Amino acid sequence: MAQIAPAVAFAQAVGTDPTEWGALAVELGEKLARDLPGGRLGFLYATDALADRLEDVLAVVKRVSGVADWVGSVGLGILGADEVFDTPALAALALDLPRDAYRLVPNLTAPGETPADLAAWLAGAKPRLGIVHADPRCASVSEILGDLAETSGAFLVGGLSSGEKGLAQIAGKVVDEGVSGVLIGDRVGVSVGLSQGCVPVGKVLRATAAEDNIILAIDGRPALEVFKEAAGVSHAHELRAAAATTLVAFPTPGSGAEKGGNDYLVRHLTGIDPERGLIAVGHSVEPGDRLFFVRRDRAAAKRELEAMLARAKAGLERPKAGLYFSCLARGPNMFGPGSAERAILRETLGDIPIAGIFCNGEISNARLYGYTGVLALVG
Repeated sequence: MAQIAPAVAFAQAVGTDPTEWGALAVELGEKLARDLPGGRLGFLYATDALADRLEDVLAVVKRVSGVADWVGSVGLGILGADEVFDTPALAALALDLPRDAYRLVPNLTAPGETPADLAAWLAGAKPRLGIVHADPRCASVSEILGDLAETSGAFLVGGLSSGEKGLAQIAGKVVDEGVSGVLIGDRVGVSVGLSQGCVPVGKVLRATAAEDNIILAIDGRPALEVFKEAAGVSHAHELRAAAATTLVAFPTPGSGAEKGGNDYLVRHLTGIDPERGLIAVGHSVEPGDRLFFVRRDRAAAKRELEAMLARAKAGLERPKAGLYFSCLARGPNMFGPGSAERAILRETLGDIPIAGIFCNGEISNARLYGYTGVLALVG
């Protein structure tokens, strides 16, 4: 079957008062209708200030834009033309994909759920990509993602909703508590990327003694001694600062992280015991587990993000638009003010429209990550 190169429309609306939600929704919908009157699939992201009016916002955007199917989520911040926090704002992408090129994934609250209409589409489709959103309160998110990936064969990317007023998602309608999104068929060109925001320090090592989340020995030496070497620490008073920037990474199985790949789980140190020479991390560790140390700072994060974006861009001849999911610890907290992270995307990808949120956790290859930036390009 012939490849599809969808037309794309983007819109962003920013206000100052949550009671302006109606005007913002109309503004967004009118721009999409003007720029892409045949739009069918839309991605809508709202800041937390509009979380309690998301159902109303969706109804207005859908009616005014004419776009039939919508997915999306709420975030404490959104990415559009720039980064927006602490104010009412909406960002949206619309694509003119034909109906048979995608299917919405309704709210899945337990593994093994495959609605009949989605199952029927999957019987004849080969989705290449899934854009998914999830509720961080859902205890079975990982299991649901794994089941969806296995059932569909799609590479799943996305993020966990973030907010104080609500954690809603959009999947045709406003939902919460589970996982939802859209699967996109293989006739649409896509490319994905994962940015860890850090760089490896030294080689891959092995935990030779560990219990729960406590690492006692690495390659037969006291764990703290190995950490101090990786962090460049020579005095005890430097340990606290080092623990904030030198973290522990665990290669994901079969990812190639041990040979220079960037698919690994990064975890903070949660404790240091100088007397016994052990470290504790936010991850369960067993003897024999492989690990390595990584350093996270602004310069390293910027270099690593630029490299990821370049790789993702090279995967498509002409990227038209992107969806980007970044950790709340990134954005201004990592890259600085003034929409600095969004500016890096623009410098590398060009001035293509981008929409997304700042997340409570990020999803790539159906796995949950933290402190990462996850990208999906459509071309």
